[in-house]
Amino acid sequence: MNIGIINTFRSWLKRFPLLRKFLKFGIVGATSAAVSLAVFWLIINKYPSLNLLSKGVGYVMGFFVGFTLNKFWTYIDQTEDGEKYLLKYILVYAITFVVYLVFNFACDHFIHPNNWMAEMVLNFGYENWSLWFTENGPLVSNLLAIGLNVFLNFFGTNFLVFRLPEPNKLFD
Repeated sequence: MNIGIINTFRSWLKRFPLLRKFLKFGIVGATSAAVSLAVFWLIINKYPSLNLLSKGVGYVMGFFVGFTLNKFWTYIDQTEDGEKYLLKYILVYAITFVVYLVFNFACDHFIHPNNWMAEMVLNFGYENWSLWFTENGPLVSNLLAIGLNVFLNFFGTNFLVFRLPEPNKLFD
């Protein structure tokens, strides 16, 4: 890959700090998901009867990896010494988890986005996709809920947990 393309992309990305943070947030999310899955896989291979416990341990490990990477990489310019970020981070993720569950429930039982998505793609002539949407309602709901959750977590983390200090406290 040409180094000039990379430098051009980096200078372009500097003009959009929120997009840059979102990309970093996405990388951190993928990394923490990989850690979560790896821990789950390691435990479940050794102790197959501990399915739920291994999922829980994996989730907690992924959560702390995500918190640490977000604090020291994604939001490094928005952190202050002595500030208590972990409690705020847990609160944001707990609230967005409830939103995730409620949205999933509403989609599965009331909204049925898979049906109107199936109809929409059928109108464009994609019969196979229409059938896939029709047959995979819970998966479609879950994917939409995950997408909503990513954005809520990003904005909650960016504006509530690791928010920039007040302008008059910026140089204290």
